[in-house]
Amino acid sequence: MSVSDLRRTLVEQAARVCAEFGPLRLAAAVLGAPIPDPAREAEFGILALEDGAAGLYYAWLGGAQAELPQRFHAADFAGVDVMDVARLYLAGADAERSLGLAAISAVTAHFYRRAGYRPPSAPDSMAGLDVGPGDRLGFIGNFVPLVRYARARGVDVAVVERKAHMVHAEPGLVISLDPRVLHDRSHVICTGTTLLNDSFEAMLPHCPHARRLVLVGPTVGFFPDAVFARGVDAVAGTAIVDTAQALARVAAGAAIGDTGRRTLIARDHYPGFDTLLERALARG
Repeated sequence: MSVSDLRRTLVEQAARVCAEFGPLRLAAAVLGAPIPDPAREAEFGILALEDGAAGLYYAWLGGAQAELPQRFHAADFAGVDVMDVARLYLAGADAERSLGLAAISAVTAHFYRRAGYRPPSAPDSMAGLDVGPGDRLGFIGNFVPLVRYARARGVDVAVVERKAHMVHAEPGLVISLDPRVLHDRSHVICTGTTLLNDSFEAMLPHCPHARRLVLVGPTVGFFPDAVFARGVDAVAGTAIVDTAQALARVAAGAAIGDTGRRTLIARDHYPGFDTLLERALARG
């Protein structure tokens, strides 16, 4: 399954949900500032459906996404069929893909509600990975807070990054552009942005000894079936629990905080899209 196939699968799943229960329309959007702020660790945008289901996107991808405020306006999303935005995930530029995946995540949240499925809460920010001295942890993407947490626990960390200015090495930590630093990692945490920048599938062969591979990030709110099929063991994301407050906080440049809930869906305990669809249809 190529990344293109994965994208098509996610769009098709969203379209199937909308065909059964839609049309689903967007009610509101907040588009995050695309210019990194050294005082903040991340910036996100949010798309919300009329029923309050919402999806997040990461706003600091760079590239074409830097032009997002000039090309898209938050007010224009109100009343739009969510599939018109979800199909942007098939586009070629970061700005469109990030908005498209956020729309798919909003549809996923709506779908889970319809099916009566509540993704389990994550026990911590490390997606349940129990690592300590002696473990060799790999990161695909420089998750600064998680890297800092792992290093404080005496874990040997290797990070693969795409940004050359982040390259760094010291005892117990290497940040490299070369994915081969992942080859001896016992656990790997992969950032959800790999689903946007075409690096997800390319990174998987570089994790041959990972006993556990998890996909992590606030933007990981989409149907997990396709990534589970590629060997991901769990997805850890954020479910918005108070959409009105989340929209207000994102608009103010504040952290989502308690307006969201960390979730952790393990491959072995996930019911699967088809089963959840049957449940949703049975519930009416």
